[in-house]
Amino acid sequence: MSKKVRLFFMAAIVVLAFTGCKSKQKIASIPGGNIPAKTETTTTTVTPVDRNAENEVTRNESFTLSEGDANLLKFKYHVVVGSFKSQSNAKGLQSSLVNEGNKALIVINDQGMYRVLVASYNEYSQARSKISQIKDRFADAWVLVQK
Repeated sequence: MSKKVRLFFMAAIVVLAFTGCKSKQKIASIPGGNIPAKTETTTTTVTPVDRNAENEVTRNESFTLSEGDANLLKFKYHVVVGSFKSQSNAKGLQSSLVNEGNKALIVINDQGMYRVLVASYNEYSQARSKISQIKDRFADAWVLVQK
């Protein structure tokens, strides 16, 4: 090969190396693009919670005594361990609770549901304590308040 041809190929390679394979992207400038970002601060107010106060979780409904000691209805909070459409089912649970030494009674609400009460208290915390004691046997126990 002649010297001219070699020189031509080398020049072509140099030209291609600097122009041939690169993309031709135009860089756009954004007005205000060089301003540093501001950090935002958020203020959150935390209200202290009284750990001794207990939120009452109750069901309020009107009910009347079906069977049992009416004196227990003088209390505000009643622990319900069973709720039945059938009075005989409610009596069966009441009977077994009484045989175990409880003062269980049956009340009936306006919708005809028989509620079996195992204990009644003037303080909500006492009712919750009773539920904690019986939760293994009566996992669905709840607190009823007369409407």
